[in-house]
Formats: sequence, C-alpha cells, structure tokens
Amino acid sequence: VRHRRGGIFQAWVRPQEKAALRAIKDESRLRKHGVARYNKRWRSWAQNRVRQYQLPLPVTLTSDTALMDATYMTACVQKAAALRKHDLHLWRGFSKRVLELKDEFLPEQLGYILWGYGKSSFLDGSFYADFIPTIKRQLPNFQSHALMSFMWCMKRVKWQDKDMLRIVAQHSLDSMDVLRPSDFIKVTNALAGLGLSDSGLRAALSRVAVSKLEQCTAQQFRDAVHPVTIGCLWTDDVVVYLLERFRRIFITARPMHLMKAYEAAVVCRVQRPDAWRSLSREAKQFYVRLSQRHIPDAGREPSPMHWDVSRHLADLGEAHRNAFRWGPFHIDIGLEELEEDERRRCLMVDTPASFFYGTDQYLPPRLLQHRMLTALGWDVRRVRWDDWSNLELDSEKKRPFLTNLLAGSRPVGEALSDRPGSKPAEAREKLRKFREVLRRAEEEEQKARESRKIDFDI
Repeated sequence: VRHRRGGIFQAWVRPQEKAALRAIKDESRLRKHGVARYNKRWRSWAQNRVRQYQLPLPVTLTSDTALMDATYMTACVQKAAALRKHDLHLWRGFSKRVLELKDEFLPEQLGYILWGYGKSSFLDGSFYADFIPTIKRQLPNFQSHALMSFMWCMKRVKWQDKDMLRIVAQHSLDSMDVLRPSDFIKVTNALAGLGLSDSGLRAALSRVAVSKLEQCTAQQFRDAVHPVTIGCLWTDDVVVYLLERFRRIFITARPMHLMKAYEAAVVCRVQRPDAWRSLSREAKQFYVRLSQRHIPDAGREPSPMHWDVSRHLADLGEAHRNAFRWGPFHIDIGLEELEEDERRRCLMVDTPASFFYGTDQYLPPRLLQHRMLTALGWDVRRVRWDDWSNLELDSEKKRPFLTNLLAGSRPVGEALSDRPGSKPAEAREKLRKFREVLRRAEEEEQKARESRKIDFDI
C-alpha cells in the first residue's frame, strides 16, 4: 500500500488488499452488533474458501498463457476466480492452456482449477467434455478438497454424467476416513442435485453419514439440511437425525439455511411420513413455528421468457400473479381461477437453467419441486423453453399454445417425466435458436419503447 496524505483511507490499494480491508471493516461492524452473541457468520462459504485455500504464488493474470506451466496456471485460475474476473477472453485463454497441460497437473492442482471454474461459472461444453476424462483418471488420487471442488463445480455447471457420479460416490466411501465433514456435505449435496440413482451407493452413504456429520460444527452442519438430499438421497434414519439436530443449532442459521430447512421439513412430511412420525414432539413444533415465521427472501427476478408468457396470458384474459413464494416454494405464474375440484393452477417457466447443461433433461431439484407441488394440491403446467422458441415471435401461435396447455385437468400427484433425450448437436441447435428468438424479441421491444417516446422539441 502506498500512502498519501490522509493515511490509509487515501491510499492506492491493490484489489486484494481492498477486499481484505473491506472485510475487516464489515466484520468489526457485525461483531459490534451481535456476532459474539448470536454466533452469526457474515462470510459466505465461497469467501471462507478463498481465505482458507489461497495460493501464495505471485502471478500476473494477463501473462502469455503459452509461457505458463502447470503451477503458474493453477495460481492464475485461482486468483482470477477469487478476484471475480468475469472476462470471457481471459477464461477462454486459460481453458485452452489448461487443456494443453491437463496431463501435467497434480491432483491438488486440479482441485484448485476446478474450484476456480466453479466459482467463475464459466460455461464451455467443449472444455468440460475434454477435461472431465482426465479428472476421472486422476480421481482415485483426489484428497478431500479436490473431490469437493470437483463436485461443487459439476453442480454449478449442471453437468450430466451418471458414470461420473458412481465413481465419485464410490471414491467418497473408500476415502471416508480422510474426507473432511464439511467437504462430505458438499459432495453429497452435489450427488443428490445431479441425480445419483444407484440405490446401493445411496444406502452405503446413508450408513456412514451420521458418524461423519457428528464431526461437524454447528456452522458446518447448516448446509447439511437440504431438501434435495432429504428427498432423493438419505434414508429415514439420516433424515430424522438431520431434522432433529438442526432444531438445536438453528440459532447459527442464516435466512437461506432456514428456508432450506423449512422446505426440507415439508419434503419429509409429504414424501417420508414414517420419518416425520419418528421426530420428537419438540422437533415437529419447531418446524411448525418455522413455517409461521417470516424468513427474509429476495425472491426471483422473472426472466424475459417469463414476461413473454405473462403478456400472452394477459392477452387471453387469464388473471394471474407473477413470481411469488408459496410456503417454501417459488411459483412462477399462479392463475387466479380455481378448477372444478378447487385446485389451483400454476405455470412453471422452464428456461435452460431448469435442465442439465446442453440437454433437454430436467434437473432432479425440478423433478422434486414438481412432485411436491402436485402432492400439495397444485395443478402444475410447464412451459418449456424449446417449445416456446419453436413458436418464435408469432403471437397467433403462442396464444393457442397456452390455451391448449391450460385446458382440462391433470391428475392429482402427476409425476414430471423427461422426454426422450435429444442428441447434443440437436440440443445445441435448439439453444442457439432460443437465444436468437430472445435477441429478436429484445430488439423489437427496444424499438417499441423508442416509438413511444415523446419529443417535446424544447
């Protein structure tokens, strides 16, 4: 830091030092207002991760990638992700060099690289398709941190690979003694979120889960109570343990943890009635009170496709409400008119983020959400992005499409099933067409706004 007049507050501060100073200031403010009393942590998991695993090697991100070796490349990826450098040209250059050096990286270095790509959310299907086979070969040598980084990255990217999930689950079981409890939570959450379907591996993970989770601190345990793992991974014994223990450590939870615990309790009550009955009376009362409590939630901003569907529903005269929370669940579009059996209808807008990357297959959290809403009395209709893009910008096609979609009544508890999977080239072409339709719609909307402007000629 180079000081000018006025002390450190008038200094020229490098970005990493600026982040540290801001963190110290925020931490002191939070400690003053009750961190010590309420045991609330202000840092997110990713910020803690940056502080705990920071490579000390001094590097320059804009150096020529052709001159970088494996060690230098690892430090560059970690530094760019930690400093939130969202420069596509930079990450494309990194990706090209990483693929050239992929056989030279050590397992620990692969962990840092995977964490960096997960943190940056850089999406390039060809990069991951070429890089993941190397990860699979090195996986038996992965320690706790590298294994967690790999699964966290795959969850962020929404990568579909059933064979990869089986290999990771088996390696987790084989290395359970050296797997950190916090990393175990991240790995199992990712396995559930990506759809581990092997019942034998799920049962084996459940047998060792309680003993591993007993080693967690209260703040590490907060992330273990997740609705997808409770609905898709753990056995009843583990579910009971999770819900009972969360009741005792909830004072350390932030709003997002409370919301997940609320949803997890609803999933348990609906899908696992035996586990719910096994809970103590105090635990049941806690989750009832939690459902009646105000939990701060920022909500979700509707996508351009969502607004387009809403406009055409308004043209049809369908009274509806956009983007609201019903209990712990987010509803995209809720229709006001009840059905004959007094069920409510809702439209869920399925953008590409609802599917595995580069495919038209639903993510397990979406399948679970559909099962829960239908079991709780909603008649759920879904507008898929590939169907909507086929209608392009033709309102004369979109209105009949929505009319047919809303017609009739669906069976109570109807399951959401995937369509036959498209080939990768077909899925990429559909996605390209969808983006083109969104671009043209945005251009037309901009032209309409310009035409409505009034020039007072003053």
